[in-house]
Parts: sequence; structure tokens; C-alpha cells
Amino acid sequence: MRFEDLAARLVAVEAKLANLTGTTVNTDNATSIEELDARLSIVEVQVDQLIAVQTQEHIDAIVAAPAEAAPVAVEEVVAEVVALSPSAYHTEAADIVADVVTAQVEAEGVTHEEVADIVAAAVMAVVAAEPEVVTDPVAITAAIMEAVADMPTPAPEVAEEVATAVAEIIAAATGVEEVAPEVQQQVVEAVATPADPALDAIEARLNVAEAKVDSLLGK
Repeated sequence: MRFEDLAARLVAVEAKLANLTGTTVNTDNATSIEELDARLSIVEVQVDQLIAVQTQEHIDAIVAAPAEAAPVAVEEVVAEVVALSPSAYHTEAADIVADVVTAQVEAEGVTHEEVADIVAAAVMAVVAAEPEVVTDPVAITAAIMEAVADMPTPAPEVAEEVATAVAEIIAAATGVEEVAPEVQQQVVEAVATPADPALDAIEARLNVAEAKVDSLLGK
């Protein structure tokens, strides 16, 4: 009986995912634990992908708009993002994620695309990190630095603005008023680190492919 209940629940979840993604679904219940496990693994991957996309969209919107322009209360915006984070059910980590997102919501909106992309990547590094990373100041600082270093190097005229914004994110994530001078220097270096040109080329092509697919889907 328990197997049949789980198999039916899985089909229901698969149907919801199919509705979200516009795909078809197998409406037959799994007939073995092996099949149940395999289909559940696929669902888990799809859910993680959808959450990642939704989280990134939330963060991109937050970075681009100041609090007074938000269509809903700051608390609601923060709650939505925290709920999508691996830290959602870890009190200490969730509070840190909330602090980082709140600080970003209340900051001035970023209009320069290069700056916005890097700031969003830094915030996403906190939101997407596991609780044990979020609650470790050294580990979360390293995660933010890595995310920033992986981004294309910004134009010289906005590099200082990027470094300042990233330092503020690190301060919010680590609970300090202002990061130490040596950390600020590390941020500057991370911002200036040239990204992998091969990955940059692939990302550019992927951006075009995504846009074309979205156009075909009517998005």
C-alpha cells in the first residue's frame, strides 16, 4: 500500500512539473522501487533547475530595483528568496541570507548591466550556498569571491563600483559593518580577475540560443 501511495504522489508531482515546463508526463504509476527511484531522481533535478532559475530571476529584479520601487513589501520579497534557498530551514543561515537580500533590496538599484550581473552573482552565491557555508564567514566570503571571479571582468570605469557593492554584500553576509582592508583588496583582485575566454564565448552563444528558444516558445 505504501509503495502505491508513493507512486501515485510521484505521478502527481510529475504532472505539476509538466504543467510548469509545458512538457508531457507519464501518467502510469511506477511498478518497482527502481523505477520509482529513477523517476524521482529526474524530478529532483528538474525541481532544482526550476528553483535556480526562479531564484536568479528574483535576485536580478532585486538588484535592478530599489526598495521603494518594489511592487510588494520588502519582507515579502526577502521571504520569497529565502524560501528558495537551501538555508530556508536552517534558522541561523536563513537569517544571514535574509540580511544579505534585505541589504540588496534597500540599496540603490543598479542600472549598469555589467555591475548588475556581478552583484547578482555575488548575492546568488549566498542564497544558493549550503547552510554550513553561509554560517561560516570565511567560507561564504570565499564563495562570493569565487562567484565574482568567475564573471567577465567589468569595464575599468565601473570596476570600483562593482568592488564596493561586492564588499557590502560580504559585510552583510559576515555580520560586520565594513570588511577589513585586506578583504577589500581581495575583492578588487577578484573583480579584476580575467574570466575564462572559452567559457565567455560559450556563455555568449548560450545567451543567443536561450533567446531564440524563448522566442520560439513565445516568451
